[in-house]
Amino acid sequence: MRTIYAIGDSHCLHAWHKIPGVVAGGMGAMTMHNFGSSRSVVVAHIPEDAVACFCWGEIDCRCHVHVHQPWKETIDTLVKNYLHTIDLNAEVHKRIWIYNVVPPPRREGIITLQENPSFPFVGDNAARLSYVRYMNQKLKESKYPFVDVYDKYADADGFLLIPLSDCHVHISDEKYLMEWVEAHRDD
Repeated sequence: MRTIYAIGDSHCLHAWHKIPGVVAGGMGAMTMHNFGSSRSVVVAHIPEDAVACFCWGEIDCRCHVHVHQPWKETIDTLVKNYLHTIDLNAEVHKRIWIYNVVPPPRREGIITLQENPSFPFVGDNAARLSYVRYMNQKLKESKYPFVDVYDKYADADGFLLIPLSDCHVHISDEKYLMEWVEAHRDD
């Protein structure tokens, strides 16, 4: 069984760490922007025969894209820089996956403690949904396998299904993610 290293922001932890054979290693509140702008971050601790799965973008879509207009150009630049840095990692890690940006929650649907002022919800629900969908479309166009479980964790409108979440912004139920991983682990 091939080991998978889920690396990224907090979204690489919540459901990923519940899956057998996955090592979930967050890099803190680093955003896709930070990772992509560095253009030099190579995650060196991953064994050669493992899969490196990159998990970034939710924080960018929730907090930052809205203030950088036009938003499609902002996302195009974010994704281009992110993929460039992932390409650097591909020189070291032969098996790379990219995790979809998770469905955004409706702001009024969050049931946990107060919104984190360091990572606020910027833009209305419809705008943030557009950012996430567009970013996922651009990520899916990359040459890397795309871990696409978005629809399994989204309601009919495309927003995060709260019963499958941590009641904030993370997927916590691993079922559908684990199904995808098990179907693709040894590809």
